[in-house]
Amino acid sequence: MVYGPGRLRQRARELIARDALLPLHCQVVPPDEAAEAVLLRDLLGEQFRGEALPVKRFLESRPDSWAELDYLLEFVVRPVVVTFRGLLVAGLLPAGDIGVEADAELGATGRVLLTEVITAESEPAVSRAVSAVHQQLVDLVLAAAEITGVEQQRALSAVDDVLTQELRYLSEDAAAAFAGEHPWRPFVHCVAAQQDELVRHVLQLVREAGARRRRDERSPQPLVAVDLDFCALHPRRRVREALSAVGKRYDVDELVDAASLPVLPGLYQAAWRPFLERTGLPARHPGLDWDACYAEFRGALSWQRTALLTDEVAPGLVRFVRDVEHAGGRVVWLTGRRHRMRDATEELLARCGLGHVPLHTTDDGPVAGIADQKVAALRGMAGHELIAAFDDSAANRRALRAAFPDAVVVAVGAPGFTAQDSVEDTWRVATFESVPHPLPLGRGHVVHVAGEPRAAEPRLSHATSIAQLRVGEFSTHPAVWRRGVELTAEQQRRIVKSLCGNAIERGRQLGRRVRAGTEGVVRALWRVITAKPFGAARSAYPPEAAESDMRAAVEANLPVPLVMLGPPTKQDGSRLKALGGLPDLAEVAMLARLLQLDAAIRQIHPPGIRVTALADPSHFRFRAPGRYQGYHEAFADLLDSTGARDIVVVRDIDDAADEHPDCGDRAQRPALLDEHRARYTAAFEGLDIRRDPLAVLAEADARDPGHPGQPRFVELFRSVLHAVDVPHRGGDPFAWSQQIYADPYELSDRTVPAEVRAARADLLDLTWRETITYLANKHVDADLNYGALWGRDRVRMSFSIRPTPGRFRFIPLGGSGVMPWHGTAVLNAHHEVSVDYAISLAHQAFVPIYRPGGGPQPWFMVPLRDLSAGHLDPELHQRITIRNR
Repeated sequence: MVYGPGRLRQRARELIARDALLPLHCQVVPPDEAAEAVLLRDLLGEQFRGEALPVKRFLESRPDSWAELDYLLEFVVRPVVVTFRGLLVAGLLPAGDIGVEADAELGATGRVLLTEVITAESEPAVSRAVSAVHQQLVDLVLAAAEITGVEQQRALSAVDDVLTQELRYLSEDAAAAFAGEHPWRPFVHCVAAQQDELVRHVLQLVREAGARRRRDERSPQPLVAVDLDFCALHPRRRVREALSAVGKRYDVDELVDAASLPVLPGLYQAAWRPFLERTGLPARHPGLDWDACYAEFRGALSWQRTALLTDEVAPGLVRFVRDVEHAGGRVVWLTGRRHRMRDATEELLARCGLGHVPLHTTDDGPVAGIADQKVAALRGMAGHELIAAFDDSAANRRALRAAFPDAVVVAVGAPGFTAQDSVEDTWRVATFESVPHPLPLGRGHVVHVAGEPRAAEPRLSHATSIAQLRVGEFSTHPAVWRRGVELTAEQQRRIVKSLCGNAIERGRQLGRRVRAGTEGVVRALWRVITAKPFGAARSAYPPEAAESDMRAAVEANLPVPLVMLGPPTKQDGSRLKALGGLPDLAEVAMLARLLQLDAAIRQIHPPGIRVTALADPSHFRFRAPGRYQGYHEAFADLLDSTGARDIVVVRDIDDAADEHPDCGDRAQRPALLDEHRARYTAAFEGLDIRRDPLAVLAEADARDPGHPGQPRFVELFRSVLHAVDVPHRGGDPFAWSQQIYADPYELSDRTVPAEVRAARADLLDLTWRETITYLANKHVDADLNYGALWGRDRVRMSFSIRPTPGRFRFIPLGGSGVMPWHGTAVLNAHHEVSVDYAISLAHQAFVPIYRPGGGPQPWFMVPLRDLSAGHLDPELHQRITIRNR
């Protein structure tokens, strides 16, 4: 029932206060305190009045960069949906009037105000509440469409897009809470916990095998085999047409109208009996020979080209294949389809962006021989290790387990079809979907801490590449940017001073410990720089390397010289990594780490260190000076404010080479660059990345003309892809880039808007050219002996997780595999500075802390709990630190 001033209101307030996401989007207030709210029903007025409609004035108050419909969706529709979802997960429902919080200019803040809450007592109650809210949102959006001239269908589709995004990847309990007949039911989606675990497990096994292969090229490439029919491809239309043909022959109306059946049969006879049981057909047609009907069904199932082209790709398959490939693995289609079906199969797979994956078809003959042919095909793939196999046939799975006992063999039961189960099957999945990482908030997911379940909290992604993140599925919560806090100059100064001071003191303590227990200065210095705070890669940088690099400086009583490549500039081209081009707290923390290293070294070698940072903002890829000057001017200011100027000198890499006697003449660079570009262009003649991108990349990898020790073309291409500039179209800073990078290699899917596919093609083409230029410059550097810049008697610092032997692995920020200039600064749960991608932080509802002067680029981001009454917790200024390992 509707609560009064009592427990339910308080319960809702406590829920919102504890939640990591809801405070951004809603607030519960008594009716007499809702003056700042504009009620949804009031936006429409009593009836449609065209120009006088209140919603028109509401839309006019939007920020200039926002389109009217986008503004309404992100600051009204989405907050309402997120609020409803969050309350329902907790067993509550909004009731009464729903208000939209507005500022003094009638602009929406992105927060919903509720005055009444009821318990979600039953499915009918949920259905009534959802239906009422949905109708208000639809009426509001249609009114806005009428005013702005947007097509009604486009406006309604935009609402559907919000519902699709916010009701996907619910926990199983949260999905169950949305039971009932209501307009949101078709959008409710979840992934079974066992399937999520299995898909993640397989990908982890592929990553581990891929890492072994990167360390040793003689190791086999990880392989994942996937069956097609009723596994990777769902032949829904073909099955319905075959059943309809059977129904017409035997006069079974239920089969004639196969689209109305609650379930469809799988391919094999073992799946036919469950189909009959689920549909109850034998009881209604007792005189039929249902075994004969099955034989008729198999005969009617079409394998002709036009029929095969109607098959649907299993949900999550494309992303699964991309993830396997990104992890260093390879997928192979292992199908019982005959060779005569190959052309149609390849055509369908190419339409789905999967045409580059090898396809193994089978010979004509008895079905019983298919399993042996699958095993033979896998055994014939030399240089590969089968990690996992997915198949809907129990016989095939049995043969695969026997032949490859170390592989994970998975039973697949496609949704909407009956499956062929076996007691031997440990793992079962319906699709290839898994829950995005980090866990989406507000959807009922729990994590276990010390064995106790807790609601998912904001988490860092810990991704080492943005390609590992499913950015197209993230909710970016544009309202988060309005919840930010702007620091004063004094607060910023205090944070920098405390962070650097703490780092220096930790460095002194480390140096004193090492000095007390080690003989020999160089050996002690080696122990310091390979200590955990700085990277701890002693196998890559043994004592002998330190002796060679540091002995001269020690004997001359000079600072130990270290050389690093960078910083280039903040990678804000797509805004997915960072929302602006200035250094943030991550660069401050990196300098604090260098100060810590210097302080530790001085306890053993009083002159300390001298770091030469070879800046390369326009060296490998051309950038206009205006694109990076602001970053380097601000970085120079950081050297002063942190006190790091005494130990760090920033030099342009080409200027440094000009002054080095062992480096070649810069005047030779243009001719050499043209020569190496021409070499790559000739090697890739006839390849067009805009046509079947992944197949083209596979061919480019086979033709790669690179030299030993230089990056591979495809590996670098995948990195540069996420570093080029993508125009901002206004509104949500992530929206346009999200659409492009949701699957940048998918150019043929007609459900993707044409302008997005065109933008992806342009992005791939630009990346292709930029990658060739980058690699050509790497070769020119070798020709001009740029290696002399970090030659003898100095320590070459490497930011790589797997550094070249003889280089000192330096990890600026412990616990993060992302360089400071590749992401956005953020505080983790222990208030340690880390780096993550801006879109992931927004998805996880971190809020921005702005430098003096405000945004749009955060100086760093924090979980909402670190704000108190709209301000950063003052005690936090002194607690921010860098991770010690």
